[in-house]
Amino acid sequence: MIRYLSNPTLRPQHPILAIDLGYSAKAKSCGMAWSGADSPIEVTFGDCIQKSVELINQLGDPVLVLEAVLSRYHSPDGNPALRGSFEKGRGWYHGPGVTTLAAALEFLEQVDSRLPNDVRLPLFEGLLSFKKTKTAHSSDAQYMIEQFLTVTTVTPPSGSRPLLACMDGAPQIKLYSSAPETLKGETTKEIKRSI
Repeated sequence: MIRYLSNPTLRPQHPILAIDLGYSAKAKSCGMAWSGADSPIEVTFGDCIQKSVELINQLGDPVLVLEAVLSRYHSPDGNPALRGSFEKGRGWYHGPGVTTLAAALEFLEQVDSRLPNDVRLPLFEGLLSFKKTKTAHSSDAQYMIEQFLTVTTVTPPSGSRPLLACMDGAPQIKLYSSAPETLKGETTKEIKRSI
């Protein structure tokens, strides 16, 4: 059964659930922000799964944006390869990319198993890398919502494969080229008002 849609048609004012997906046994490593929320939150990985299920049911099939690797690509010789120049130095198959891939596998499987069969979720990969300074997970999640409509969107190369069979293809990738700390001192509320 297909749960996650890789090339969705979005309706105007489609609600968004953005997650900076961390993977830690104890730390609050996941940032969550969603349409209509007063402020983003930080939660543990397990709590992120449960809260996501609750929010998906509450928001009604929101766009799901995960800051995690959501597709794989291999060269014709079978070796893992970059999905584009945007991954230079931060490939999906090594370093932090592998950790987010593992987190995404577990997260998407768990969310899928807890939702009614008729729920279909538009799914995007958010790539928020190359930050100059460390930012809070919750700030990164909020930033992904605020910039969702304005950032560059790329399609993974032909031959890319989704992580799970419940995905109808390799999701499009939103390239968040700058991070919250580069916004010249504006707060997220100031940015939201200007959109």
